[in-house]
Amino acid sequence: MKSRLAVSDALYLKPLLFGLDRTESPFDLIVDIPAQNALKFSQRSGGIRNAFLSPIDYARHGAEYCIVPNICVASLIPAGTIQLLIKSDLSNINTIAVDIRFTSEIILAKIIIEEKYQNNKSDKKLQFIPMMPDIHAMLEKADAALIVKDTPETYEESEIFTLDLVEEWNDLTELPYVHGFWVGREEEMTEEEAKALLAAKKNGVSLQMHIAQEIAREHNLPIREMTQFLSSFSYDLGEKEEESISEFIKYAYYHTVIGDVPEIRFFDVEEYKTPES
Repeated sequence: MKSRLAVSDALYLKPLLFGLDRTESPFDLIVDIPAQNALKFSQRSGGIRNAFLSPIDYARHGAEYCIVPNICVASLIPAGTIQLLIKSDLSNINTIAVDIRFTSEIILAKIIIEEKYQNNKSDKKLQFIPMMPDIHAMLEKADAALIVKDTPETYEESEIFTLDLVEEWNDLTELPYVHGFWVGREEEMTEEEAKALLAAKKNGVSLQMHIAQEIAREHNLPIREMTQFLSSFSYDLGEKEEESISEFIKYAYYHTVIGDVPEIRFFDVEEYKTPES
């Protein structure tokens, strides 16, 4: 029986999924929103044994989970994927309308606002208002709106000030922002599964521009725009990316999002490396 692999439909994830939907793949891909993937994986629901999770979803169960080495989705270049739209006449942000499907991005917004933009003289605690992702409705109810997008899109209305939160994270930490990585439980991931994930990444990254063109055609988007968008992401989990995950978890702890700081644990690299590596 194939292992069930929880993924989202985020376009930046496509290079890591290359070939994993084929008959010979050890996985069945289960597509859902990030929050549901994290919940189902934590509860072992539906036979899901591996998942693409954000740093915060990993941190909440770090003692149970291990990360597949050398693979992640990260970005250092702003691509418009995580934006905070703010009413331009505000001097302080007290409320943010959010789409609760995107847990890690909500925590990122909290960290950036409280670290860089919150008025220290204000005694009001930052509040989040769950809403459907409708910009105008969100800004009617809150001071700012958190928008998570799959495709490059900018907002240039004069009454809205836009913060790109990937850029803000880089400014705060001098590190890339890590959107997520492959997670499993120790002793549960097989060698075949780990090698399949590593091989998919190797092949998908080498065909990244071809994948961008396919996405553009499927979604009726300009090929040049989609190629530029996908090229703004990187897929190696190296020292900087690991440091970024660690910093994100520490900030989440400092801002009382999680109760402790778990160790970042990886599956054994030697055991799961591909023959070509």
